[in-house]
Amino acid sequence: MKNLLKATIAALLLIIAAPVTSSAQTKATPAAVAHFDLDSLLNVMPDFKKASEEAATYYKMLEAQLVKMQGELDMKMNEYDSLQKTWSPLIKGLKEKEIVDLQQNMQTFQVSAQSEFSNKRAELLKPIYEKIRNAAKAVAARRGYKYVIDSSKSSAIVIFASPADDIFMDMLKELGITLPAPTTPAPGGAPSPAPGAGK
Repeated sequence: MKNLLKATIAALLLIIAAPVTSSAQTKATPAAVAHFDLDSLLNVMPDFKKASEEAATYYKMLEAQLVKMQGELDMKMNEYDSLQKTWSPLIKGLKEKEIVDLQQNMQTFQVSAQSEFSNKRAELLKPIYEKIRNAAKAVAARRGYKYVIDSSKSSAIVIFASPADDIFMDMLKELGITLPAPTTPAPGGAPSPAPGAGK
């Protein structure tokens, strides 16, 4: 009876232990993940600077049109306030309609302008992000990484990133970007760390 109980317990232990052993043997190895600071990379890309300037120019053009419309509205409202007592009901009604129509046009323009600006900015940034994506693919393939993530502070995703897996400098090289030489620090001072370093 004792031997039968021991055999039963041993069999149960083997059944319980089998999945654990199997699980330990098939445990996946850590994925090869690289990272770089996308914000820092964009800040040193000439293409991004040019796109930002073009987007800003486009925004100013839309803003100037809105300011012009606002000026026209202010003028019509001032005219209405100062002359409405001298107008006939017909003229007064026409002037009121002009003001209402202009206000509605401004609201429509604001919504349209915001959409146009977003589309323009996306259009300007698309080839830049495509270039970055292709560079990341090339660096990852060369260095044996399976994944590349954005470790910039604004991404708010990465909690820790090992400096050993930071491919920021590789990305610069792949994109043909040369950083300016660091300035000589003042006595007692320390030079600023390179973008993407210390992650």
